[in-house]
Amino acid sequence: MKVHFSAHHPTFGTKHKPKSLTYQQRSPYYWWWAFLRLNEDYLKCCELGGKGKLAQLYKDFGDVRSESFKEWWKERGVALFAEKPLPQSLTKINSKDEWDETWGEGVMVVAVPMSMSKRYIYSRFIALVKKHHTAKRGRTAEQWIKSTAKYTINRNHTIDNLRTTYTVYMEYVANSKLPKKERLTVWQLGDKLKVVKNATVAKNELIGRTEIERRNILAASVSRYVKQAKKIIAATAEGKFPA
Repeated sequence: MKVHFSAHHPTFGTKHKPKSLTYQQRSPYYWWWAFLRLNEDYLKCCELGGKGKLAQLYKDFGDVRSESFKEWWKERGVALFAEKPLPQSLTKINSKDEWDETWGEGVMVVAVPMSMSKRYIYSRFIALVKKHHTAKRGRTAEQWIKSTAKYTINRNHTIDNLRTTYTVYMEYVANSKLPKKERLTVWQLGDKLKVVKNATVAKNELIGRTEIERRNILAASVSRYVKQAKKIIAATAEGKFPA
């Protein structure tokens, strides 16, 4: 039976035609793994072979220190995030006795006149589905709430924001480890990463901001991303994502 997920799952391509890392990063599950790898308490638990205060979480997520998300996903991720199989699939019912009362209102029964042409049947079926399947494109709030996965994604996220938050935090940490004379200030880091599009400089002229305003905006933006990253990292130790 095909496995399905409440959020977009990562894709890897085939052995002979592997997809680039960006395809993995389109999934929030990739970023859950990436942020968990930044949690010092969890890394310590990995070093101890699954012992310590996060031992229970380790039983599910295992050792995340390997650089291969693909291996971790196949070994651990699928089981953690896959939805439980649906109670029914698209199938033919031969008699009313085959109706399962547990299906409830989640199933639509259609009588198909087999004497009609396939084109007519297809067109009518599509029309019926459009009329009765009223869910909007994408994941609805109800779908997220009804998730049956062992670990569920907080629906309030975007991949772009997760990627930017992670990138800014990693750059911030790397910058803080440099010798003092080589470190960028917080606003300089924001300028380098272009965290605020309307706070850049074009042809040596400021775009709608004074220099002091521009630096304050950049510094505040970097600080906000770093604060958010720390919250997300802390939440991973509680089996939650994102914060």
